[in-house]
Amino acid sequence: MTTSKIDNLEIRNLTEDTLLVHQKKPPFYFSCSDGIIILPKKRRNDSSIVLDLNVEPHLIDELDDIYGPFTDYICSHGHMDHIAHVHQWESLGAKIHAPFPEHTYLLELHNFYKGFGFIDVMDFSVVKEFAEKNGYRECQKVIPFKPGHTFEFEGLIIETIPLLSHSKAHVSFWIPEERLFHISCLGFDKNKPEKDGFGPWYGFKECSIEQYLIDIAQAELFFLERANFLTSSHSYIIKNPDRTPFIYMRGKIAKNQELVDNAIKSHNLTNKSIDTINYLLNLDLFFPKRKMEGYLLEIYYFWESGIIRKHVERSEYLN
Repeated sequence: MTTSKIDNLEIRNLTEDTLLVHQKKPPFYFSCSDGIIILPKKRRNDSSIVLDLNVEPHLIDELDDIYGPFTDYICSHGHMDHIAHVHQWESLGAKIHAPFPEHTYLLELHNFYKGFGFIDVMDFSVVKEFAEKNGYRECQKVIPFKPGHTFEFEGLIIETIPLLSHSKAHVSFWIPEERLFHISCLGFDKNKPEKDGFGPWYGFKECSIEQYLIDIAQAELFFLERANFLTSSHSYIIKNPDRTPFIYMRGKIAKNQELVDNAIKSHNLTNKSIDTINYLLNLDLFFPKRKMEGYLLEIYYFWESGIIRKHVERSEYLN
């Protein structure tokens, strides 16, 4: 199928029946994620299915005009860049599916606030402002599934594969018939080969660097053995046997560890206490917090403390 043109969207054919959709200019940094449209096919799904495509509502309406109707939407996890605009797919008649327990984050913002641990360090008003900036609105009904669940839509098989290093419910998607592997938000975030990104994100308490390394190895083996294409929430398309995503993700984790270790050595820090973490936070190792204020400063401070804590725990230079 020839792709149509929609302002501010890049729509690319993966196979004859699948599209990767990317919003070129999101309204806010955490408001959008790339996703997959699976088009109708004879003797298979007779309507379009959406995987994790979180773009602005007016763009969802335009996609519906061209590629709809959409009967089902599957969300990969409950981070803001994956849930902000899902309500619009629901308003068009799509059933919303999301992994347990993060499906509740689409239903009520306070669940997002509590579930990711914001409640331990900041007032709800901070997260509310963050959500409003990203255009978040609550869904009316979300159908939960357990990570690892296999969907079947009139012969279309979509397997969800848990990659739980990013969040406790995060899944990737495997479409066997299309030999397409979508790793969601595992950490390959280069939208062009020459561009750079942050890499794997592990700012929440529930995240694990060790589990990330396991998940990256698992995803690499799966891709090389079974898939023709690899896509993610924030990247360009990879064709087998290109191992760039996995080299990149491992390298980012290693560089982050080196950054923290070098700061520990240069500032003569000696233990893994909260004082050490706070000292490193004030160095702005990962994010320019000195240039931030208000709700954004609180959220980035929270995220960076989680990232630094994990590297401090792994550092060989501290007692």
